[in-house]
Amino acid sequence: MTDTSTRSARDTAAPWERHSSLQTFAELLLGLSFTAAVAFGGYAAVTGRMTVLSQGAGIVFLVTLTCVLVSWFRAVEHDEHPPATTTTTAAVDPIAAVDAEYRR
Repeated sequence: MTDTSTRSARDTAAPWERHSSLQTFAELLLGLSFTAAVAFGGYAAVTGRMTVLSQGAGIVFLVTLTCVLVSWFRAVEHDEHPPATTTTTAAVDPIAAVDAEYRR
């Protein structure tokens, strides 16, 4: 049972809400380029035509995959190491830190 009387219904934004429009476009392009690479690659394998188009779709897929993976890893690294504040840092009670993490 969770006591919701003292907590807000939603503490933080969902991960997809923090995406920029460029990152969303890159992830959509990743899916579309994968679909195109597989479809054109299969067609090229069966008929022997459109190999240039399938290679182009494969290159677009690999470049987009690299960009999206770098973006994901940067986001994870940013979440793990938040920027230091400029105010003086007081000693943090370890029990309070665990309690705050548990309540999140």
